[in-house]
Amino acid sequence: MRGYGLIHWVDLGERRVRSEPVPDELAWNFIGGKGLGAKILYDMTDASTDPLGPENPLIFAIGPFTGTAVPYSGKGTFVFKSPQTGIIGESVIGGTLGAATRWTGTTALVIMGRAEKPTYLVLSEKGVEFRDASGLWGRDIYETEEELRREHGRCSVASIGPAGENLVKFAAIGNEKWRQAGRTGGGAVMGSKKLKAIVVEYDRQEWDAADPDGVRRFSAEVVIPRAKQELWAYFEKGTPGGIELANLWGYFPSYYWSKGSVEGWENIAWDAIKREVFVHPRACFGCPTPCGRYSKVREGRYAGSEVELEYETVFAIGGLNAITDVKAIVWLNDQADRLGMDTITLGNVFGFAIEAYKRGKLDPGFKLDYGDPEALHRLADMIARREGVGDILAEGVASASRRIGLEDLAVHVKGLEPAGYDPRTLKSMIIGYGLSSRGACHLRITGYYADTRGLGGDRKTINMEKTLVLANIEELAALGDSLALCRFSTRTTIAWEEIAKYYTMITGREASVEDMRNAARRIINLTRMYNVRLGLRRKDDRLPKRLVREAFVHEGEERRITEEEQERFLDLYYEVRGWDSDGVPKPETLRQLGLEL
Repeated sequence: MRGYGLIHWVDLGERRVRSEPVPDELAWNFIGGKGLGAKILYDMTDASTDPLGPENPLIFAIGPFTGTAVPYSGKGTFVFKSPQTGIIGESVIGGTLGAATRWTGTTALVIMGRAEKPTYLVLSEKGVEFRDASGLWGRDIYETEEELRREHGRCSVASIGPAGENLVKFAAIGNEKWRQAGRTGGGAVMGSKKLKAIVVEYDRQEWDAADPDGVRRFSAEVVIPRAKQELWAYFEKGTPGGIELANLWGYFPSYYWSKGSVEGWENIAWDAIKREVFVHPRACFGCPTPCGRYSKVREGRYAGSEVELEYETVFAIGGLNAITDVKAIVWLNDQADRLGMDTITLGNVFGFAIEAYKRGKLDPGFKLDYGDPEALHRLADMIARREGVGDILAEGVASASRRIGLEDLAVHVKGLEPAGYDPRTLKSMIIGYGLSSRGACHLRITGYYADTRGLGGDRKTINMEKTLVLANIEELAALGDSLALCRFSTRTTIAWEEIAKYYTMITGREASVEDMRNAARRIINLTRMYNVRLGLRRKDDRLPKRLVREAFVHEGEERRITEEEQERFLDLYYEVRGWDSDGVPKPETLRQLGLEL
């Protein structure tokens, strides 16, 4: 099939590379990106694999749409066994990394082993080269990228900062400074391999397809005009545009998951961002409606700080910790991006640390309290360098809570901290957090999207109609992460019919909507079976006890989740997926999908 390139199998310890084309049936069955990476991971690792050991591969894979004229096709996916959760870890990255990889004729890098000394890789049309990174070790992500760009010219750079080098379990991989593969600790896997960066050199933005003119014409005449109409809100305000609604509805987690809105939220919502720090929009490759809000603090205590500010960081750094100074959020966000830490987990860790300090269980040597960015800035540096209590917090909330005896306080699912949508208000996030393959993720099953738009019922609805809506959203998401496409596109402008049409035009293999649905279901069941093999069952699909046990009041209404609601949603979801009552895919389900595992 067209649209696929080489898999480079890279052994850092032996400094050896083996390259081969992606087999057609592997491509057809698992598409690329997340699906391809998950299949390789399934075949290479098991319960005995140490996530920070040389045997754990770091896989970067793109899909047949990446880097083409398909809108929103600038994505690629890192896949690995997560050092933070111990289960499948995967994180999608935007920017230019995925597209640049496509332009070298590459579909996947499978990086194995551990280098003897700090190393970076150079990927180009010629293949993969090993370079010495000793002079870069210890530098932050911004400095690393700038230095490598000076040396290599036209390129895209993925790199880690001090957090990744020090094996912080939620260390991120950065690209274009402000685009990250943030979740589940890919940066720590890179650090464990002594891999500082991946540089992708490209001379031309060329991509192959069976019908490239058809792809360009369909994009220009149908998809892009539709996208500009349907995604105008992202173009106008980016993801921070959602902060106002989240606080008004009461699903903006605040004061470490004790409330659904933060006092003074108006000072961190879009109007304040636009007035105080916003400079201009920024986009990933191939995006006609850029959601990136490049922001910079121009004066005062935090002057010079610059980031692409987005909803999740404002929630995690701001709401969870009651910080309502948008300039302070930019400052802390800038620090996290430079050091290389996932801001969703970091913000959750901050909130947990504040509560632990108040209970006398954690002492960093200075006071921790809500609304104090200066203290959190000091704490972030300690975490990135594993100094003092930073060594405990660098493991993430789940591990830290066990170590200091505050497990009932910790908010996480499968070891991953949740994003900015409280499931006590948006009930579909019971499934969104509980059934995501990588832990409490908002992007694998975007239940908040269904609830805020009334799909399958209102935000309180738990029934089969709502479950089918969520299953469809999850399937589009799994396929989107494999093709690979931006999440915003697959739930609005590039759905099943468009995906099948594009896949046919790019690969030359006739694809129906049913073919694409089956591929998505195959990928979902593959990732589930990976986790099942590691021991996960129904007990691991439940929300943290605290979110079920504790309610909060918003605008005079009590917001809570009952045990019955949670169990009902799990039953419905398992039924739709063809899994047994403990969450294990039935043999006939796997056979129907052609999954021989």
